[in-house]
Amino acid sequence: MTAIALSGVLSLGRWWIFLGGAAWVACAVGLAVADIYAHRRRVTTPARCIHVESEPGGIARHTLERVPVASEKKLVTLRTKGEAVRPQGVLKISYDPKNANEVFVAAEHPRISRLRSEVFIAAIGFAQIFYVLIRWGVS
Repeated sequence: MTAIALSGVLSLGRWWIFLGGAAWVACAVGLAVADIYAHRRRVTTPARCIHVESEPGGIARHTLERVPVASEKKLVTLRTKGEAVRPQGVLKISYDPKNANEVFVAAEHPRISRLRSEVFIAAIGFAQIFYVLIRWGVS
């Protein structure tokens, strides 16, 4: 009788681990879908460079003046490795209007900007799911 009760508890624990893994995978998929929708919402507009500052590590911080959408600020900051454009030069930038502070050079805008973290979250979930599947196969 004790062995049956212990087996039931272990099986219930495996279900919790399996459901937890499924939740991690669902979270990663949700974040990836949100990134794809943000990519589809993006706006590409020309911006004029006002000022360029050098930061340590070869990073250049550009202060750009863009055509704002709705009530956004006109000035934005773009950080790149190396100088992307000289002062008074024009550059095409890309950004999501819902998150206007993340500005990218239009040609280099990532489709899924948090891909590494989403893959890591999914890997945690798949590790839990595979652990449970292996344990069920052994039992």
